[in-house]
Parts: sequence; structure tokens; C-alpha cells
Amino acid sequence: MSQIVSGQSRAHNGDDHGNAGVPAHVAARAELSDSAVRGGLGLLPFILWAVGALGIVAAIVGGATGGEDGPGHALAAYHVGFLYSLSLALGCLGLTMILHQFNAGWSAAIRRQAENVASLIPVVLLLFLPVVILEVFVYHGKLFHWMDPHAALDPVIAKKAPYLNVARWLAFAALYFVIWTVLATKLRGYSTRQDISGDKWLTARARKMSSYGLLIFALSTAFASFDWLMSMDPHWFSTMFGVYFFAGGMLSCIALVILVLGLLRMRGKLEGIVTAEHFHDLGKLLLAFTIFWAYVTFCQYFLIWYSNIPEETAFYHLRASGGYEKLGLILCLGHFAIPFLLLLFREVKRNYKLLMAVALWQLVMHAIDLLYMARPIAHAHFGDRLWIDILGLLGPLCIFLGFVAWRVGTAPLIPLKDPRLHEALSHKNYV
Repeated sequence: MSQIVSGQSRAHNGDDHGNAGVPAHVAARAELSDSAVRGGLGLLPFILWAVGALGIVAAIVGGATGGEDGPGHALAAYHVGFLYSLSLALGCLGLTMILHQFNAGWSAAIRRQAENVASLIPVVLLLFLPVVILEVFVYHGKLFHWMDPHAALDPVIAKKAPYLNVARWLAFAALYFVIWTVLATKLRGYSTRQDISGDKWLTARARKMSSYGLLIFALSTAFASFDWLMSMDPHWFSTMFGVYFFAGGMLSCIALVILVLGLLRMRGKLEGIVTAEHFHDLGKLLLAFTIFWAYVTFCQYFLIWYSNIPEETAFYHLRASGGYEKLGLILCLGHFAIPFLLLLFREVKRNYKLLMAVALWQLVMHAIDLLYMARPIAHAHFGDRLWIDILGLLGPLCIFLGFVAWRVGTAPLIPLKDPRLHEALSHKNYV
């Protein structure tokens, strides 16, 4: 108890002026070396861009040589890569606003990397354009069957036509990206401007924007998941789907932030700034959202199983054969049971290299999760020309991750003049 009290006292004193009349966050910043808070990830962006370009070329070749099912198969793989990139960017946007709302001092050391990823939403838009062009103007419904002109003969799709129509789909897509880009750009802009001006009220403005931004973010993210993933099967729906997509995005974005911070630590950056204490807290968040993802996924399954409505159960019936049942088992064990057990150990959460391994594992599981959702709509059997799924997914994803690695070096690695920086530098875990 005495340790907790003394920690609270330090935090309180840090909000006031020190012995020399210097604000605590200014004094803390003066102790940071320039080499520790600036730098990038070397050649990693170029490596990722090269892998991404090869993946896209491989998907094009696979689509052209795969017969009648080839184009749909390749486009589905690419679409999963786009959805993965989208979930990372949106997860980091949500995480940034959540950290602002909680106003926790420790998060000042890790928030910049979430801001960096969220600010790349315009890159995600560029990755989305091939899907839009091919689906709307070329294939007319390889992925989204309701876009097929003949789909109007289906009475279920006809009833849903006021929502499932191309004009509404395109208009909403534009609206989503405008909302997300404005939120992400302004939040990172406040943070980077504060690096120069030191204006503490920029933090207050970011917190105020996050208050209403979270509501807009939640609604737009849910409807985007309906439009770009759930509507691939226009006969099926789930009331849990928006929360399910959010849970996967938050889990994967926390894993990505852990990896970025770990790579920076391995390059000698952020020494004494992002410590075992911060990785411990990130590990707690990773554990929390691992449980949350499992909870939402089980709730979705349980509600569909209990109600036993054919229109809903068809979703799991399709994934109970053709090799997809193996993916379901992998997700149960790999996306929940194994990481859950590992993250229970304090030693795993405090050792950043071990935590990076768990985070990388969860990112792989997130790819399998998205494949499990989208792949059966385009191709009946899993394992047939699997290389198209892997390389097609890696194409847009590695392009996006290349921009993430590039963005890291374009600004200081932490918000240098955040008014709570001193709390982040002296952060301790007592549980």
C-alpha cells in the first residue's frame, strides 16, 4: 500500500512545478536523448513494399490462370488483405481515442505509434479502390453477389435492395473514409503540433474530439463491416457482427503496436522510455481483447445455434465442411486458448520479446479469422490453390505495413511535449 501511495504522490507532484519551478513534464523531456526518441525501422518499409508487390502480382497471375473460379478466388484473397489493413488502421484509431478518453499518463509513451497507424487510412482507401473498380465496373458481383443484375430475382435480396444497392454502397464508403480520415488526421495533427508548440490545450482538444469521435467511429465501423464483409453473403446476417469486427480490429492493432515498439527497442530506441512496465500494460490489453474477441465470437455462435433459423445457421453450415471446419478449430485453440494461457503469466507480459512473439501469433490468427469469414463465399473448398490466398492477402497487407514502418520515422517516436509525459516515464505496475 505504501508503494501505491508513494506512486500517487509522485504523480500528483508531477502535475505541479518541481523544486526549481520547472513543470515536471518539461523537466522529464529535458532528460531524453535525441537518439532515443527519433529514428525509424531502416530498410523494413522497402522489404515490405517488395513483398506486397510480389503478392499482388501473384494474385493477378493466380486469377488469370485459375479458370472460371480464378478471378473470384484472387479477388477474395486481395479483399481479405484490404480488410486486414482496414482493421489495423481502424483499431489504432479507436485505441487512440480510447487512450485520450481515459487520460492515463502511462499511455503517452505508446500513443504515437497508434496515431501513426491510424493516420494511414488514406492508404487503406487506395487499397480499396481495386475492389470497388473490379466489383462495380468489371465483374458485377464476384464477391458481393447482390451486385449481380440477376440477383434481383432472388426474393431475399430484392427485399434488401433499399440497403444493398451500388449507389448507397459507394456513397456510404466515401462517407466512412471521410469520417475516419478527418478523425485520424486531426488527432495526429494535434499531437505533432504539440511537439513543436508545447501547447497543453492541444491535448484537451484531442480528448474532446475523442469523446464524440468514438460514437461516430463505432457506428461507421459497424456499418462498414456490414457493407464490406457481412454483405458478401446477402442471405445471412448477425446482430453481433459489428462488435465482432471491432473486437478483431482492436486485438490486432494492440498486437501491431507491441511489434512496432518491440522492433524500436531492438534497434536501441526508446530506452528508459518504453519499459517493461509499458509492455506489461500492453500485454494486459492484449489479454483483455483476446478474451473479448472470444466472448463476442461465442455469443454470435450461441445466438445462431439457439435460435436455429435456417437463414442464420447457413453461415456455420457452409463452414462445417470443405476444410473450413479445420480453420474453426484452429481459431478456437490458436486465437483464444493458447494466447490466453500464455498471457496469464506476468513474465510473458514483461519480457517484450516474448510478448512480441505472442503478438505476432495473434496477427497470424487474425488473418485466419478473416479468411474464415470471407473465403467460403468465393470458393467452396479450402486448400485448393492455397498460395493464392496467402500471397493475395500479403499483397495489400504488406503494402500497408510498409507504410506503417515508413511512418514511424516521420515524427518523434513519442509525443515529446505531452503534459503527462513525466507520468509515462515514471510509470510502475503494482499488480
